[in-house]
Amino acid sequence: MENRRSVDALMNDVMRGGLSRRDLLKRAAVLGITGPTLAALIAACEDDDTDDSADDAVVDTDDDDEPAAEPDTDDEDPMETDDEEDDAEMEEEDDAEVEEDDDADDAPTESEGRLVLLQGVDSNTLDPLVRNSVPESVVNRHVFDMMTWRNPDTLEIEPLVVEDWTIVDDNTWEFKLVEGGQFHDGSPVNSAAAVHTVERSIQDTIGDSGRVHQFGPQNNVESAEEVDEYTFRINTTAPAPIMLDLMATFELCPIDPYPMDEENVDQPVGSGKYTFVEWVRDDHITLEANPDHWDGPPPIQEIVIRPVPEDSSRVIALQNEEAHIIVNVPPELVPQVEEADNARISDVEGGRSIFVGIRNDIEPFGDVRVRQALNYALDFDSISAALLEGFGEKMRTIVNPPNDHPDLEAYPFDPERARSLLEEAGVEEGTRVVMNAPRGRYIKDDEIAEVVAQQFRDVGFDIDLQILDWSLYAGELLPSGEPDALYFLGLGSPFDGQSEINYVNPDYSLNYTRWENEEYVELFATLRETLDPDERQDLMYRLQEIIQEECPWVFVWKQYDFYGAAANLEWEARADEAIVMTHARFTD
Repeated sequence: MENRRSVDALMNDVMRGGLSRRDLLKRAAVLGITGPTLAALIAACEDDDTDDSADDAVVDTDDDDEPAAEPDTDDEDPMETDDEEDDAEMEEEDDAEVEEDDDADDAPTESEGRLVLLQGVDSNTLDPLVRNSVPESVVNRHVFDMMTWRNPDTLEIEPLVVEDWTIVDDNTWEFKLVEGGQFHDGSPVNSAAAVHTVERSIQDTIGDSGRVHQFGPQNNVESAEEVDEYTFRINTTAPAPIMLDLMATFELCPIDPYPMDEENVDQPVGSGKYTFVEWVRDDHITLEANPDHWDGPPPIQEIVIRPVPEDSSRVIALQNEEAHIIVNVPPELVPQVEEADNARISDVEGGRSIFVGIRNDIEPFGDVRVRQALNYALDFDSISAALLEGFGEKMRTIVNPPNDHPDLEAYPFDPERARSLLEEAGVEEGTRVVMNAPRGRYIKDDEIAEVVAQQFRDVGFDIDLQILDWSLYAGELLPSGEPDALYFLGLGSPFDGQSEINYVNPDYSLNYTRWENEEYVELFATLRETLDPDERQDLMYRLQEIIQEECPWVFVWKQYDFYGAAANLEWEARADEAIVMTHARFTD
């Protein structure tokens, strides 16, 4: 039905005379229109395409031009017609008409270096200090230079725009920037910009928004200062053992576009391999290669990032060569991608913790027995079998290798134990609890949340599950700081151990559990200032034990990530979920 409405809208546009032949052909290809229908549309279309700037647009933003129209399964394949011979003849005619159209030669193609990435959701803000999701950081990784770089194979920290560093003393770091870099607004990459970036990061708020990025707080940053044009120092109130780790997700910003007291939501300006072109919300973000980057231009000229919430629509777009990278391929669709000649799967066991946060300040969840009961109620094996094709295991600790506690085991599925704990805690059968969950951000997020909610019902709760689209979930609910008693969320990993343990810290901006534990707070404060690797590991082990026993979360699973990629694209998935296309290239 939706496809039928899109075809009707296309016909109306043709009849109004406001559509060029090239745009018609592009939209017809997306909708699967061929044969006599296409011939009639072409005949009715006056090719008055005289606006060169419109000709070169990367993405048609017409609402009818969906990146991947999902076929109506009740009908025949929309690409098929009743008369195959007529179709073949008409396709030959169509191809001839495209060749005769001089403007068609200017349309973006793979050979011209256009890469389309389909994510499940759109961004909410592109300000480096306020962004709170991977889809936003994917954009920023291309527009900005992160200060350091995490090697995709080893996950070790390597130089980037910060090319060298020295620990002057326990509370002082000195950094050397590359020389000759330039921001996209023409200002120089220098120590003045670096100092401004660091000092902006230690504010609690950016305009009206709370600061999300943890670079300043987690590194105990007090101030920054210029040494010379390309050298700067960061002064801390205590040792900062994960300084370099957090620099790998910390964008270097120019001064004027990023004032101390204002948020730059939708006009990102960096010094990265790509410059920002435009953002049409809920449709696309367009980036263009920066020919003047200090490390040379990237291989691909244009990147278009589009939000497509429906999993199957992303897969169809990949198979139809309308996209080159897609995220969150559902496990059951992996074989479909692998069987395609023009597509492949790039998969990796990631570090993202998928969990249900528990508001400890809402009764009855202040009682640890109730929180433990929820963990015993979770049957992840049934979730894996029903929704994930057997992939994944129940989370046993929030920390990823190499810092995970080797002796911790996941909570077993034990509904009888769950009911017993709830009875001990005095929780009445049928206690109503509101649970929030997003749609479109994580693999099977809303479906997993449905099953989890039912499992909680099975041990005696009356769960009111409220599912929101990600734009509302991350754009309104979470920033309010007041999700309901239970909330479904996923947090990625920088793989340094400390950052993951910080996710349940009362001071962490995305922690809404209101969980407080005196021993945890004291040990975590010690961890943040400890440089000795053996001492740090012992502290992280003990902290993981506390977290599992106190369980401010229901520990669901560590997400296994499946990406779809064009067969002719040199690019691979990373365990840290950083989708980096600065070195991607097409092989033909």
